[in-house]
Amino acid sequence: MNIESDLIAFISKAAKIPRNELNDGTEIYRSGIVSSLVILELMNHIEQQYQVVIKPEKLIEDNFRDIGTITGFVQGLIDSKMES
Repeated sequence: MNIESDLIAFISKAAKIPRNELNDGTEIYRSGIVSSLVILELMNHIEQQYQVVIKPEKLIEDNFRDIGTITGFVQGLIDSKMES
């Protein structure tokens, strides 16, 4: 499963929204699809699933705006980890 598909599956389940209503451009927080609690659960999922650490300074709205942005953010974390 690729990152975007994984994120969509997680958000769909956590927010109780059908997967077909989510895509890479879906704004998840501003639109009210997810709550602050679901964002925290998502961050935990990302750290566990991809064995990465999300540093506090990276907890900004720009990194969690929409599914496409989160996918890129996660890929960047993975890439940084591999370079270390």
